[in-house]
Amino acid sequence: MPLDHILKRLDFKALSETEQRRYVNRIYRIVGVIEKRFPHVTQPEQIKLKHVQYYRNVWLPEHSPSSRTRSEYMRALGLLVKALRRPDSWLGALGLRPNCRGGRPSEVGVRKSKKF
Repeated sequence: MPLDHILKRLDFKALSETEQRRYVNRIYRIVGVIEKRFPHVTQPEQIKLKHVQYYRNVWLPEHSPSSRTRSEYMRALGLLVKALRRPDSWLGALGLRPNCRGGRPSEVGVRKSKKF
């Protein structure tokens, strides 16, 4: 599945090359799992909430014994949802809604403009 235009929306300025590759690899792995389970999804724009929920609720707990690894993949999943420009209600349905208590902002952003 071609993800070039989706990955261009992510702003990795504050991360090192290694961390950038890790995020990109995780996103590709997430999309690969979705594509394998749902063969009719051939474009990123076809990804629906049920596909992402399958990844979170079924695949990830079965294939990732470490809670740290699961949290890293969930962070990458949240970035994918934001880069796909899906509604914020998706983040709530996935349990990724940020709490309003403050804290350190994320180092990875998503560009909102159509210009890269």
